[in-house]
Order: sequence, then structure tokens, then C-alpha cells
Amino acid sequence: MALFAFAWVLAYAAVVVVVIIGALLVARALGAGRPPTAPLALAVLGGTALAVLVAVRVHLLRRRGLRWADVGLRRPDRSLLHLVWQIPAVMGAGAVASMFVLIPLGLGGAAGEDPAGEVIDDLVSGGPVLAVLGVACVAVLVPIAEEVVFRGIVLPALRARYRAVTGITLAGVVFAAVHLLPPALPYLLVLGIALCAMAEWYRSIVPGIVLHGVNNALVTLAVITAGGAV
Repeated sequence: MALFAFAWVLAYAAVVVVVIIGALLVARALGAGRPPTAPLALAVLGGTALAVLVAVRVHLLRRRGLRWADVGLRRPDRSLLHLVWQIPAVMGAGAVASMFVLIPLGLGGAAGEDPAGEVIDDLVSGGPVLAVLGVACVAVLVPIAEEVVFRGIVLPALRARYRAVTGITLAGVVFAAVHLLPPALPYLLVLGIALCAMAEWYRSIVPGIVLHGVNNALVTLAVITAGGAV
């Protein structure tokens, strides 16, 4: 059932992307030209995140009579104060993993070609209003959608088949691989595994959403700062 729901999640996200691409092609055929990149980037990010949550609601929760709490959106069993050390520890470990893997391979400069960074630049180019909406989408909506899918659906499905370490590791690998960002793969792998371990430890995906959101917000801020320094 989890794989079935995951397939619907991917299908809904793909439909949003196809619809947006189709609208662009129609607009170009009618001579309207290409719309500004900022609202387009916001539509893709926000549209796919919302589509993912709708897919989960329709094809998993409603069909099985479940609640959002059943996919981890519930009160954590442990204090959120642990995030004070967990957030810097996870992000620091991800940065160290990236240095150990990418620099020896001569890929230290690949981050400048990161498509995610280009999306953030597109959002910022639309002015302060779209920039704020974009940051809110990246730091709030996207983490909620991703945690529901990867820690609320994929992780429990793998944990039902494998032992804790194996299930957590595989779920982290799936999370990193789905992002399709090779330069960021070591960081995403550490982040994905840590978020899975946190979901198990807290018995909730809420702390993971907070960490995920802080991570995305700081990455977004770093991209904006770097862009302004060029």
C-alpha cells in the first residue's frame, strides 16, 4: 500500500510539472512569450508540494481511513529542545561528508551549477514579495511534503521489511537519490539518514520538519548571500 501511495505521489507531482510545461508551450505558441522566472519557479515548487500532500490525503489516508497522525504528524515523544544540538550536528556532519567526498574528486566547485541554487536565484529575481513567498515555500511547504512522504510513508514501509539500521539507511538513500542533485548527494544522504533516525527516535516527523525547514532556509540564505556578493 505504501508503494501504491508513493506511486500516486510521483504521478501527482509529474502532472503538475506537465501542466506547467504545457501552459508555457501554449503561451509561446500564442505569442505571449515566456513568463517571468520567479512566479514560474514558485508555481513549480509550491504546486508539486501541494500535489504531493493531496495525493497522500486522497490515495492513502482517505482510502485506508487514516489520519495525518498516522504518517507522523503528531506530538513528538521527546522534547524539541534536542533540536538545539541536533540541527547543527546534522548539518555539520553533512558538510563534512561533502568535503570528504567531493573535494578529493575535484568536484568542490560543482555547487555553483546546482539546479536548486538556480531555482532560488529565480525566486529572488522576482522582487521581495515573491522572494518571501519562495522562501516560505522552500522552508515550510516543501519540508512538510517531503517529510510526510519519505519519513511518513517510505520509512515505515522499509522498516516493516528490514531491521532498524537497514531500513533507516535505505530510506535515507531513497531521499537523497530522488533529489537528482549529484553534487549535493553526500550532504543529502547524511540529512536523509539523520531525518529517518529522528523520526524513529521522536516517533514523530514534526522535529524532522523543523530541521528540514531550518536547513532549507539556511541553504536559501547562503545562495542569496552568495548571489549578492557576485
